[in-house]
Amino acid sequence: MILPKVLILTTNYGNGHLQVAHSLEQEFADIGIKNVIVKDLFYETSPLLNEWTRKVYLKSYTTGGRQIYRFFYYSSREISKRKNLKLLSYGHSKLKKIMEQEQPNLIINTFPFFAVPFHKNKTNSLLPTYNVVTDYCLHHLWVHPTINKYYIATPKLKDELVNVGIPEEKVTISGIPISTKFDQPLNEQFLIQKYALDPLKKTVLIVAGAFGVSKEMKYICDLLKDDPIIQLTIVCGKNRELYNLLMSTYRDKENIKVFGYVNHIQELLKIASCVITKPGGVILTEAMAMNIPIIIPRATPGQEKENALFFESQGAAIRRERVPQLVLETKKLIRNEEKQLMMKAALSRIHVPRSSKKITNDILQDFYYQQIHHQQTNI
Repeated sequence: MILPKVLILTTNYGNGHLQVAHSLEQEFADIGIKNVIVKDLFYETSPLLNEWTRKVYLKSYTTGGRQIYRFFYYSSREISKRKNLKLLSYGHSKLKKIMEQEQPNLIINTFPFFAVPFHKNKTNSLLPTYNVVTDYCLHHLWVHPTINKYYIATPKLKDELVNVGIPEEKVTISGIPISTKFDQPLNEQFLIQKYALDPLKKTVLIVAGAFGVSKEMKYICDLLKDDPIIQLTIVCGKNRELYNLLMSTYRDKENIKVFGYVNHIQELLKIASCVITKPGGVILTEAMAMNIPIIIPRATPGQEKENALFFESQGAAIRRERVPQLVLETKKLIRNEEKQLMMKAALSRIHVPRSSKKITNDILQDFYYQQIHHQQTNI
């Protein structure tokens, strides 16, 4: 059997889709498949338009932007149900060039690109194509009969796919892929010393993500900073403005540690008693992998709101729209070990470990099956 050349298509809206792509790329490399190409299809199609749309996406975390994104997300759901492929096939021309240049043996989507089904329909291609759904909800842009298999996070999503006509055997409950760093053992006492934290205080980790552009972030910190049993670790990501603001504001506060973009979020999760985070599919999965109770602020309408509602419904997260109520719930949770244990048990029930390994192994198994079937058909 030949080792396949793998094309992973992704995009950099909120960073999660890209992280999933690289997690799969690393897993393939670990099992000896080095010929993996990761392409940001929207960026490759038009860097300028891609940058503009990313800025529009970030605006969805502002008050006015939430309503605009709500309209886009739910209206595109209805458009995609009608399968208007021509309208949704943005990126097809660039995809065609990538296909001609790279000649992959299979495609993996970590973003719901309709350009791929459009290309397959137009060229009558039988190239195996796999969708790795990166949220805990289902947008119909993911759904198309030319997709060989779907990899999803929950039984609920499987039911939704089956209800819209996808055969059950095409759907695998795999979880959402995250870095293998989350599988490595960590020494909590060593990490407390590494980050100069007080071992007698409870650590609240705040992950700003894209929503850190708002004043909400500093408001949350201000209301938590003087609690006598709490210390804060704050991850600002690539938001330099927020990082500089918090560093200057809290430079004399020993119980507050501010970070920019980090490659070791698993370490900060390990030493946290709870995490306050926007409900992106990847950060929720990372917190779940570390079994850390989750508190979710006001979520932007769309996939993040749907993610938040799912985790709340499972008892795995606390969701509060207003900052004072969110801070109050955080203080109560920190002091309630029974509630923490209940939330950790809920997280354990819905967590699917080693997702990247499950997905890559299953894709390879399906790919080789397709090759054998094709050869037998042509004999």
